[in-house]
Amino acid sequence: MSDMQAEVHPRLDFDSEMEILLQTQRPLTRSALLMERAGTQMGLDKDAINELISPQQLIVFRIPCKILGQVVNFWGCLCLHNSARGPFKGGIRLAADITIWETTELARLMTLKCAVCNVEFGGGKTGIRVDIPAMYELFGRTPRDLEFEKIITLDAVEYYSQNFRDMFSEHIYIPAPDMGSGPDEMAFIYNETLDPASVTGKPEGVHGWLPGRKESTGVGVAYTACRALREILGKDTEGASVAIQGFGNVARPLAQSLVGNGVRVVGITDLYGGVYNAEGLDIEALLEHFAENATVGGFAGGQPLANEALFSLDVDVLIPAASGAVITSDNAADIGADCIVEAANMPTTVGGMETLQERKIPVVPDILANAGGVIASMLEYSSSLSAIKPAKQEVLDTCCKKIGDNFNLTIEKARTENMSLVEAAVTIATQRVYEVMKHRRML
Repeated sequence: MSDMQAEVHPRLDFDSEMEILLQTQRPLTRSALLMERAGTQMGLDKDAINELISPQQLIVFRIPCKILGQVVNFWGCLCLHNSARGPFKGGIRLAADITIWETTELARLMTLKCAVCNVEFGGGKTGIRVDIPAMYELFGRTPRDLEFEKIITLDAVEYYSQNFRDMFSEHIYIPAPDMGSGPDEMAFIYNETLDPASVTGKPEGVHGWLPGRKESTGVGVAYTACRALREILGKDTEGASVAIQGFGNVARPLAQSLVGNGVRVVGITDLYGGVYNAEGLDIEALLEHFAENATVGGFAGGQPLANEALFSLDVDVLIPAASGAVITSDNAADIGADCIVEAANMPTTVGGMETLQERKIPVVPDILANAGGVIASMLEYSSSLSAIKPAKQEVLDTCCKKIGDNFNLTIEKARTENMSLVEAAVTIATQRVYEVMKHRRML
């Protein structure tokens, strides 16, 4: 900006929420980079590759919420990435650090995830900047109060659902839970639309709920991890060692399912603490501890474990199941696991991925490993339309079968074309999206 422009258009002394949300230039992300490589390998021109990578629509919004007698403004964004293969599908993320580019990346990952697992949805995502520590300060609350936090998230989603009710009711975009939201928040969307097919991840008993939906992502990750142990590492699941970052809605059923397959879960960390036991943690006892304390920290069945130490543990498989961008160029060289299975969305950055490839540590990508949730969402959506509800085991079996079928294709492509599992999965997905876009004259 020139001196004259600065004088005419002086800047505020702080960045507004809108500026923080919008940022400036699209950053280099793993999905965009790999889609570009896949498109180049397919012989596509730059315009076609750009249309595959870019979202169809971005909506930035502000929602004024009346919470406990005060008005609180939450900024957010909704990315509708690609609807070639079906309605936009993706979760609602509530976090303090939401940006438009993170939301776009997550929507693009959902497009790839649905495509690689042959689910008839496209990719979408909502991010709402809900800063829970700031809410404690605003309302003068101490200490931690889970009921207070639930009031904040429910109110944010309720006002959000009022803004976008028509989009949900018309099945243009079908939301689901993500970080910071869960079945309770999805019930508020149903309250607004009264349409069971307008939202997935609804709580048990709500019209259109699906048995097994809550466990589907974690069970799918556990299935993928066991396949990775046997077919990539050549090890038996019985007695194999796994470390997990996170103990949320995905990691809890994941840990249970792994133990059910004979795996030793030796270390778990979350935002407030961690625990390690070389013989294997008692997951059922840890679940009881977590229900009372909302953290694995302080669990008596093991030693305290810092998050940094978790990543350097000498284990067969490391499963990041919390937030994104946790394996980077700064710490990938210290990873002690023989294999990474990505339960979180985009937990490995471009730099981290390159370091892991140099170290020949295989990575089972998020778009395959954690696809159980969107596969179950497909079943919830379709059963809401038909009023035929499948049984829980049928849901979980379908999730594992669809992941397994496409895991086979991914391993075969990686081996025959000498590429990583991540590259192979993205290439398969990109090809599928491109073909449908051509059929529908979207390219």
